[in-house]
Amino acid sequence: MRDSAIPDPFNDLAGMITPDGTHVVWPSNRADGTYQLFTVSLARLTEDPDDPLVRERKLLEAEEARAARGGRGGARGDADAGGDAGGDAGAAGEPAQAGQAGAGALQITVDTSGIQRRAVQLTDDNQSIRAAFLSPDGDTVYYVGSDDRGSALFSLPIAGGEANRLASGGFPGIAPTADGTMVFYRQGGGGFGGGGGSGAVMMMPLRGGGLDNRKERVRFDFTVIVDKQAEWRQIFDEAWRVMKYRFYDPQMHGVDWSSARELYEGLLQYVGQNQDLYDLTNEMIGELNASHTGVSGPSGIDMPETYTTAELGFELAPQGERYVVSHIYADGPADKEWIDLQPGDTILAIDNQRIRPPQNYWQILNHTLNDYVTVTVDPSTRTAAGGAMADNANADPGESHDVRIAKVDSLRNIKYEEWVEANRRYVEEISGGQIAYVHIRSMNQPSLERFENEIDRFWNAKGIVVDIRYNGGGNIDQQLLDILERRPYEYWNNRYASVESGRRPRQAIAGPKVILINRRSASDSEVTPKGFRDLGLGRIVGTPTNGSVIATGSYGLINGGSIRTPGSLVVAYDPSQPGNRGVNLENYGVAPDVWVENTPQDELDGFDRELREAVDEALRMLASGEWQYGGSGRPIR
Repeated sequence: MRDSAIPDPFNDLAGMITPDGTHVVWPSNRADGTYQLFTVSLARLTEDPDDPLVRERKLLEAEEARAARGGRGGARGDADAGGDAGGDAGAAGEPAQAGQAGAGALQITVDTSGIQRRAVQLTDDNQSIRAAFLSPDGDTVYYVGSDDRGSALFSLPIAGGEANRLASGGFPGIAPTADGTMVFYRQGGGGFGGGGGSGAVMMMPLRGGGLDNRKERVRFDFTVIVDKQAEWRQIFDEAWRVMKYRFYDPQMHGVDWSSARELYEGLLQYVGQNQDLYDLTNEMIGELNASHTGVSGPSGIDMPETYTTAELGFELAPQGERYVVSHIYADGPADKEWIDLQPGDTILAIDNQRIRPPQNYWQILNHTLNDYVTVTVDPSTRTAAGGAMADNANADPGESHDVRIAKVDSLRNIKYEEWVEANRRYVEEISGGQIAYVHIRSMNQPSLERFENEIDRFWNAKGIVVDIRYNGGGNIDQQLLDILERRPYEYWNNRYASVESGRRPRQAIAGPKVILINRRSASDSEVTPKGFRDLGLGRIVGTPTNGSVIATGSYGLINGGSIRTPGSLVVAYDPSQPGNRGVNLENYGVAPDVWVENTPQDELDGFDRELREAVDEALRMLASGEWQYGGSGRPIR
């Protein structure tokens, strides 16, 4: 439903034309952001569709038409039709034809004048509908939606009326039979379009009552013989074809794509497993010198499950014949007020097994049976700093004792949060509390929500460092730049409020802003600093970004794998160029205003030279007085 006749900013999906060619039914998020069903007449209206007399007449005409065809259907059937009395689950007999039988191909005429005004919303669920299809006569639309009892399959007359709840469930992958008497679907899964189910194939009739009790599993058993060489060739050919017709650049970055195929397909005869095929195909795709590409999928080799290493939240270092706690991760499993463990403590045993250098104690943690691991601690070697911090009377610091620690499978998030907090304390210390620090981990919705909360937290800071190093991308650049671009315009204060508390907007930083980047800032974390610079919002510190900026998607392959295909280019907005289209950000790499890079020695010493320079730059900007908004336009450069 997307063309110049009906321009709008919404998503209109999967339009269905009624068999008589008079209406289109489609899901759209134009109402409230959720996907609901809409219908539109393709011809100009000659009467008010909301007039109750008109609605009643159309329903009667539909009933008469169904009766004349000898079928049942619509949404006004007898009480036994469907799950609830007063509704109907039936689909009418044969599809309606335009004109007389045998009149030939259906002729569809669309009057686009006023078509937007003719659109009528059919459903108004609290959540998005997830699949829809028409009855063969086109008078009824079936859809998977939800009500106060949960997800279900509903029927609804297109001419108007109440939705009828037919059967409970999510019905992933739902597909009706040609005669509209039965549906097939998969157990489990969901999502728009009904996809995502991976369970058993089920069937259910659409006629009669008690449909919840008439669901049946479709039982089948067959053998599939796969010619692996033929399958690998098909995947190779399809990957080449997908890139040819979906790659954003029709010139294929100057590569003769047919010649690339000829160069690599001769090696197919040497492929012996799936990974060989992926490697070969990716070598061919690599000729494009483009990011966001690649074929991946099942390995084809059954790997036995081995073990998961338990993490206890502290690090050990050998000291002579002892293992001593060298670090405890903040907010990790060992950093609890009831656990008497401090840096410098000697660990005598893990899981009741004695340890001492050079023993590999990780072997013990590879095979723990329980959720809690017993650690035997000797605090007599506790460091002075550790002893000063001890505030737990559960055990005598001079005696060995056991602590029970709830193990975790990974410390990744715990280490990340500790790193962010350490950076924040460092920035606060060297800036005298003037500059705020935030790190954006990824360009996704959780990171955006966290960023919004942090701007709310640091709204009164005199400046900010926005760190997007080690960020692999996503798609939230518009929202981030919108927040960073905001400027104060008013105060709303009651007589008892502080002067600053009523600033509008509150979710903004009024002072200098610095973005910190490095070579591991990729994709949308390159789009963001480029827009930041072009909008004149502040300064960029660090090293050039990765140079990997294309809007990508994926395409499924026959063996369950997929190929990533960059379908849209990303160029800067430049009004000095034709069509306002500036530099292509792919293979570009956003350069910093201030170039600084951590050295290997900095990494060993735990010194973040890049962060230090970012704070110094923010302080220089603050001291210059040129980057604070003064109420008369943008900051002076």
